[in-house]
Amino acid sequence: MLKNTSLFEKLALGYALFFTLIGFSWSYIDHDAFKLYFVVEDGFTEWSTVVFLLIGLVVCVQRVWLLRGQRPFLFLFMTSLLALFFFFGAGEEISWGQRIFNVESSEFFTQNNAQGETNLHNLMIGDTKLNKVIFGKGIGILLLLYLAVLIPLYRTKKGVQKIVDKFAIPIAQNYQIVAYVLLLLLVQVIMASSKKGEMLEFAGSIIFVLNVVFPYNQSIFKDK
Repeated sequence: MLKNTSLFEKLALGYALFFTLIGFSWSYIDHDAFKLYFVVEDGFTEWSTVVFLLIGLVVCVQRVWLLRGQRPFLFLFMTSLLALFFFFGAGEEISWGQRIFNVESSEFFTQNNAQGETNLHNLMIGDTKLNKVIFGKGIGILLLLYLAVLIPLYRTKKGVQKIVDKFAIPIAQNYQIVAYVLLLLLVQVIMASSKKGEMLEFAGSIIFVLNVVFPYNQSIFKDK
């Protein structure tokens, strides 16, 4: 399954797998230490997530630049949106540099953010954290539709393939599909920690970046 993959893909996948298993095991052995040292704010997993999201951002920006004039507006626009998604994700992950530059939150975020930080994913709507609704359940549903519906249709229906390629949607390779499923089973289903969301962000971001940078339909992103 990994026979024709690049060294970067193998290293990134191994990195995600190794530390996901470490975090999974640690959460059962000593949950307090797991929360204090492994999934702590500005810690190892958070900065790993940021680094990989920035890699995705750079690749998308590079594609837009190299393919300008070679691809229609819609293709470039969707790739630009994906670049903005990576930028937004990286910024949100570090609260837009708030802790780095020691910037205090405004009154709005102090009162409406679960952690009192300047970011959107921790905003509270009543007693519900926005992160759980949109970035948790929302992304989970989209991922399920992507894996169970879109990818099978892409590989079997020429019409769907043309539409997907027109919208510059990266289709996951087989090993990426397996990685998504294993991550969901191990962390979302089996793991009991209250901090499993951080583990999903960590490993999920790495798999998603691999999905975008090394997709099944990679030929549509090649410079002529």
